[in-house]
Amino acid sequence: MAGTGKRADQKKTFIIKYYPEYFGKKGFKSKKKRLEVINLIEIEKKLPVFLKQKIAKKISGGTAVDLPNYKILGMGKPKQKLFIKASAFSKKAKEKIEQAGGKIEIVKKEKIGEVKKEKIEQEEKKEIIEKRKKLKKEDKKIL
Repeated sequence: MAGTGKRADQKKTFIIKYYPEYFGKKGFKSKKKRLEVINLIEIEKKLPVFLKQKIAKKISGGTAVDLPNYKILGMGKPKQKLFIKASAFSKKAKEKIEQAGGKIEIVKKEKIGEVKKEKIEQEEKKEIIEKRKKLKKEDKKIL
């Protein structure tokens, strides 16, 4: 089975038929979650949508946009002052936002799974406490 070179081409049909995993890439697949990417021009276009979804809000002197799981890229120029909170910025995006009079703020990427787990644990604790209170009331009634 060593090699499938010029003289070994006749083996390929045998290999493909009985060992289909012989060819192709193998190895580990990265499960690392990456940041979503958005350009400045897209932010400008989507501002009305962001305002409706309460991702952005009008403030005195410009618009504040909160995009915690995004990396902001520098394609396009902002026409108004933007105050953006995001996980990462490209160099050009920083320059263009600051030239337009806006500011940037880097925030840590939210770990969505951990936040959900914490909320579920808190809800379970509340339910347990409520059940204990009911049991105590029932015990007092019996006595």
